[in-house]
Amino acid sequence: MFVLGIQGSPRKNGNCEYLLSAFLKECETLGARTETIRPHTLDIGPCKELIVCEKKGFCPIRDEMEDLGYRKVKQADAVILATPVFFYGVSAQAKVFIDRCQMFWGRKYKLRLKDPDRHQRRGFLLSVAASAGKRLFEGVDLTTRYFYDAISTDYSGSLTYNKVEGAGDIKDQPNLDADIRSSATDLLAPLQNRRKLIFASPGNGARALQASAFAKEAAKGRIEVIAFGGAPPQVPDT
Repeated sequence: MFVLGIQGSPRKNGNCEYLLSAFLKECETLGARTETIRPHTLDIGPCKELIVCEKKGFCPIRDEMEDLGYRKVKQADAVILATPVFFYGVSAQAKVFIDRCQMFWGRKYKLRLKDPDRHQRRGFLLSVAASAGKRLFEGVDLTTRYFYDAISTDYSGSLTYNKVEGAGDIKDQPNLDADIRSSATDLLAPLQNRRKLIFASPGNGARALQASAFAKEAAKGRIEVIAFGGAPPQVPDT
């Protein structure tokens, strides 16, 4: 069970950093393997609307989005987006990552390709904001909702906190630990204790990947399917 965190805040040791780290740590106690992507530290350029992804199913821009973005998203059983609210929307750093996921949208809606992981991948939003407007998180929520739809992920919930600005303010939120524990448990419950099916083909990794795709489609999320071969191999959880 692999949980991917996307840290959309550019601020080191900020509130989003604390919130995402605490959430992923709780996921680890539930048996997940976790990893965090920080777009602001990577060479990820903006979408140039070349439309190649809508015609051929891949993005022609060669940067770190290819290995550290697309590949990790496709491997993930759960994706956690963490972002501060900037002008009632996600941060610029998070938006660059999200916009580059137009490739997944093109595959899904233009080429009509079905992601075999769509039955199991789950998504969650973590967000903080300094002010207290009544509609403060609506823009972030809407962007997140369509981001998860594009990457064939079920938008399973969110934790949002207002009046959080100074570094460390998030720690003053009442019931924070309980919120994180409850949300992480609910998010991962459908992914836990599944039987594992492993495909390995040392001589032809593509065969293992193809077989795993068929198995995922048939299992509809009820079995954790792992393939060894083509692209860097996934290490099964023990």
